[in-house]
Amino acid sequence: MRSMKQALHRAQVAIQSGSSENASIALSQAAVYAPWRNDLWEQAGVLALKGGNAENAKSYLERARTKQELSAEGMQSMGDILEFEGDLQSAVLYWEKAQNAGAENPALRTKLAAAYRGSGNVEDAILQLQMLLESGPGDAHINYELGLLLAASDPEAAPAYLTLAAELNPELTSNSQQIISGIRSARRAEDQAYLFTSSGQALASIEEWDLAAYALLKAVELNPEFADAWAYLGEAYQHINQSGFIELKKALELDPNSVAGNLLMALHWQRNDKFGLALINLHSAANHEPENPVLQAEIGNTLALLGNLSAAEIHYQRAVDLAPRDPKYWQVLANFYIKYDLDLRESGISAARQAVILAPEDPASLDVMAQVYILLDHPLIARRFLARAIEADPDYAPAQFHLGTIYLMEGKTHQAYQKLNLAKSLANENSQTAEQARRLLENNFP
Repeated sequence: MRSMKQALHRAQVAIQSGSSENASIALSQAAVYAPWRNDLWEQAGVLALKGGNAENAKSYLERARTKQELSAEGMQSMGDILEFEGDLQSAVLYWEKAQNAGAENPALRTKLAAAYRGSGNVEDAILQLQMLLESGPGDAHINYELGLLLAASDPEAAPAYLTLAAELNPELTSNSQQIISGIRSARRAEDQAYLFTSSGQALASIEEWDLAAYALLKAVELNPEFADAWAYLGEAYQHINQSGFIELKKALELDPNSVAGNLLMALHWQRNDKFGLALINLHSAANHEPENPVLQAEIGNTLALLGNLSAAEIHYQRAVDLAPRDPKYWQVLANFYIKYDLDLRESGISAARQAVILAPEDPASLDVMAQVYILLDHPLIARRFLARAIEADPDYAPAQFHLGTIYLMEGKTHQAYQKLNLAKSLANENSQTAEQARRLLENNFP
């Protein structure tokens, strides 16, 4: 018994000094002298996890539960271990048991909310976040996440939380406003399916694809004859690793003239390298909306992918003619000249300049102009435009990437590495910018 007391004393000293792992080892040694003390094994497991030793933690907790049920803290720790091992489904079961046994800490609710959302259980995720807000109503990110979930399941309830999130954290304003605008634009519609479709589109616009799919599925359940809802659902599914083709096909069966259905089916064909089929759907959509610049730009893109650059240029030019005050289409036209290295000195500069004139503080316009000058071998001029783009938005990944490429060409390897690495971290993981940055880093900084 003296050895057990010594082990317990060592554990107490280790806890007081903040050494969770040493405390865990001492408690496990004490438990050897008193194997009936399941509480010692459990506490050793909890402390081992806090100390970063998941393997020992699991071993100790499993020894504890052979005799009796774990406490709420022990069950939460076991769930955390299973999450670390990649078994999220089993982790959730333990976290739920912990909560039912009285565990009410914010970390547990946050984990459950994220796990429920990840599995598509939006309603239970909402409940966890609502309980979190009862103890901390001023948390911007919880209000924002709750607002997003409600936009998918109960759109009318979402704006209050999104508005508060934006007030608490201005960085959330842009995304919050997009969702709120989408919901408000459809509030007075008699058909609730339209409200869920509009909310789903807004969620898609900020790339919350899982929630967009949830909202759009609600829309087609409410109105199975709503062709556009089926089309947007098909698009959302493709972004969460589902085919989406059945839903797109359903949309066009319901309404062969649906512009959304034809456009999104065309995007589906493009992703599968079936550009001829994409062109058929795009022309069908453009026949019904000949004044739509989006469709003209997409026709131009598809023709370019088919190798018909002269015809592609006509449609890109038609897009800017239809929306001459919108810098986006001038950017698209300039990018066409950049991508295919066509007439950069005249047409390329002209299109990029018009984009900058229309949006002098827009980082995308400034970055397009910089790209033209990079290709024309004027890095000093390009750098000036990139500096303006980064000043306007330091998180704009393409500008950081293109500045990195200039540094690389100039042999400034340290600055190049910093900028390329920054671009990779800022860009969407699956974006062209991220892929290009990864490739340059791998080739030049092995």
